[in-house]
Amino acid sequence: MKLICSSVVFVCAVTYSSSVLAQATVSHSGAGIHLTPPVGWVTATLAEVQANRERVRLPDPEFQRALATRSALPLIVYMKYPEPHEGLNPTIQVTLRAALEGTPTSLLTTALGPLRRAFADFRVDSPVQNTTVGGWPAATVTVVYALSNRSGAVFPVRSRMWLVPRGNLMFLIGMSGSTTGEDLCEDEFKNVLASIQIDK
Repeated sequence: MKLICSSVVFVCAVTYSSSVLAQATVSHSGAGIHLTPPVGWVTATLAEVQANRERVRLPDPEFQRALATRSALPLIVYMKYPEPHEGLNPTIQVTLRAALEGTPTSLLTTALGPLRRAFADFRVDSPVQNTTVGGWPAATVTVVYALSNRSGAVFPVRSRMWLVPRGNLMFLIGMSGSTTGEDLCEDEFKNVLASIQIDK
């Protein structure tokens, strides 16, 4: 399960850099996924994503190494604020990986085990359950934990994750924000989820 677990850890990571404003439906034609990000949210380049991974500090050294060296780079990354930004910057990320054997719920449930070890205060806020994303059978879970960066700042995070198998591939979709206040971003994340289309 190392492949999926390292990807899920990345879904939880805070991002710190930005580039182009996002105001329309975005398509990744190679992967066959389409979504509409919130108006005014910004993108991150792959170089910025890798740099951000290296800023995150996890209590588990193995996960720290996996986050920096073995996690797949995302296809799509959006964040709420341009950087630099004080505090947690809500993010939306889509990663594509080779599919693993098992149902969506069993795969996502198994992935939570290492996350519990990675974050001492990790808890499941909404349990793993079946759902659909873009018309495809999927699994979803919502978790809460605290994330630290290199300078020692601590950010309470509420992260929603979806695992969507499609043939021999699977999408890992993560949407993370604060646990309270306007950066909880529930409405934004709900609208993005409803906009997702996945090609056959």
